[in-house]
Amino acid sequence: MKTSLYSACLLMAILLLSIKSNAQTTSNPKNKEDIMLTTQKNKAVISKLYELALNKNDMTLLPDLISEDYPGIQGEKGAAAFVKPVVALMKSFPGIQWHIEEMIGEGNKIAVRWKLQGTQAAPFNGFSVIGKTVTNEGMAIYEFKEGKIIGSYVLTDRLGFLQQLEVLPQDITQLSGKK
Repeated sequence: MKTSLYSACLLMAILLLSIKSNAQTTSNPKNKEDIMLTTQKNKAVISKLYELALNKNDMTLLPDLISEDYPGIQGEKGAAAFVKPVVALMKSFPGIQWHIEEMIGEGNKIAVRWKLQGTQAAPFNGFSVIGKTVTNEGMAIYEFKEGKIIGSYVLTDRLGFLQQLEVLPQDITQLSGKK
């Protein structure tokens, strides 16, 4: 009984300290300014990533923007892990452009909604060249540490993309034979 009472008191003390610490952080104008400044710096990194690295194909900037700890989708790390999925798009759609539609940030996370556009000039992931201009929308949440991207969560309209590449029909019910 004494042990569980002690544990409960210790847990309560930790909880109260955590609440007090959070209250001090959010009520302190200096900390709010620091958070806002960090958010603005992180937004600047994202702008540089899209405008210079991706749109101008300047991959030499990536080590300054992407942490060495950034995890890739196949176990790679760092800038090389970030660029690997993008390279296939750039090869198949030379001159592809990403346009930031919206950017929202708080603290160490920045959310971006973008639209990309490019004309297919080479096969993409085994799909034939159609030579058409494709537009696709996507969103990502980037996480930062010490001014560099340490992770991302990306969602794109893959169905719309594959329909524009004429890999899938506009009416996907045709795939099952139902209408």
